[in-house]
Amino acid sequence: MPDVLALVEHKLLDQRPPRRLPFFFLPNLLGEYLLERPLRFYLDPIMIGGLLLVVVFLFLEPAAIFWWTLGLILLLRFIAIGWVIYRGVREDYLLMRFGVVTQAHVMGMRFGRDASGELSGAYLDCVIPIGPRRTSVGSVWMPDTNEAQRIATIGNLRVICLQRAPGTWRLREGDGPHLRYEPNAPKLILPD
Repeated sequence: MPDVLALVEHKLLDQRPPRRLPFFFLPNLLGEYLLERPLRFYLDPIMIGGLLLVVVFLFLEPAAIFWWTLGLILLLRFIAIGWVIYRGVREDYLLMRFGVVTQAHVMGMRFGRDASGELSGAYLDCVIPIGPRRTSVGSVWMPDTNEAQRIATIGNLRVICLQRAPGTWRLREGDGPHLRYEPNAPKLILPD
């Protein structure tokens, strides 16, 4: 997930929504999402096989039905790739334009473990008030367990979120591609 908050001036988030975003925000956001994905996202087995079949078809000159079938398969794969990119760009655009800055409450912390069983980051389970009598829950995974413990001890943090459930949200301070957000926390672990 790209660092969306780095694409605008920090003081822009202090404005009331709807915010007027810079002219180049949307192209920069689209570029971030396109560059964020690994090459294997674009060149998967379907795409590679389809491109190889195009080369083979150029030499063999098969019936038109084979060309149409191959074209349809490649078109559907392009649409699937575009849909994934579009969803991310749209959510982050809406977040920056219409998101509200609020105080989230940290309800619990869960330690993450890597494949060898060693501690590897922590999840912070948060409750985010998004309006009168409306709250959203979510988790953020932080790779630095010390930072996660520090925030859990404080008990709250500033976030920017959309006013719908499940809402897209980001940390107001310290957001970055190293964090992973989950709109619905799998479970809340309350402190003892």
